Amino acid sequence: MDNEEKPKDRSSDLLDSISIAAFDVDGRIFRTVWHSLVRAPDVAQAALSGDYTRYIAPIRLFVALFGLQFVVANVFNTPLTGNLDQLAGTLTPEQIQGWLATGQMPDGSAVTTAAVDQAMDEWGSLFLWPITIISSLPYLLLLKLYRPSIPFWGHVQIYLTSTNASFLFLIFMIPLITLSYGAFIAGLVVGMVIYFVVMTWLIVRFYSRTVTGTVLRTLGLLALLPVTLAISSTGQLLVMAWTFNHEFNLSFAELMRLY
Repeated sequence: MDNEEKPKDRSSDLLDSISIAAFDVDGRIFRTVWHSLVRAPDVAQAALSGDYTRYIAPIRLFVALFGLQFVVANVFNTPLTGNLDQLAGTLTPEQIQGWLATGQMPDGSAVTTAAVDQAMDEWGSLFLWPITIISSLPYLLLLKLYRPSIPFWGHVQIYLTSTNASFLFLIFMIPLITLSYGAFIAGLVVGMVIYFVVMTWLIVRFYSRTVTGTVLRTLGLLALLPVTLAISSTGQLLVMAWTFNHEFNLSFAELMRLY
């Protein structure tokens, strides 16, 4: 019996070593990712109980996936925070160049599109964490309202369980930007559907005992979607405006007036 178990143990040790090297977590990450989709209440319950024998904490998985998105974006040369071409939309190259000419590089030279894109990526990536945290607060406050007896950190664990369920799918949608922005948006929609399906499952387990209660609570979270999108979009635009002014003495408002 002992001889039969040894190959399994060695294989598990190898898997743990690889994942620790890549993500600073052990092999439980793969089980946690999969079970966040197919056994979400179990993952959330383990986190609420502080039992991490089978799963890693949702916050650790979220951090690992957050880092993975930058790896995938770098491999496919896809900026996570957008670029000047996407922001300019229907503006002509002449209009964009005219706007760039109103600013200057730190060394006094002319501003280039490449320099602006690089600055947008660097500062946008830096502020992505705080924007993500702030935009999640409406959901967390509503979950706390749904069941005040659960500590706030417990609601964070539940929220991240559903977030992680859709996050991996969203990460692998990043390459779609290189094909079509419309395809990427379609991928985001599917990711949001996955999020709300899993969240509804968690509402049934932790927040409601009736069908009516589940429907109303799910609709409440859906109603917050425009709010969180507005917070996220506003945060990103503010970071862009600050980046243009700080790095190149360019006015974001002047760019918007060209539309």
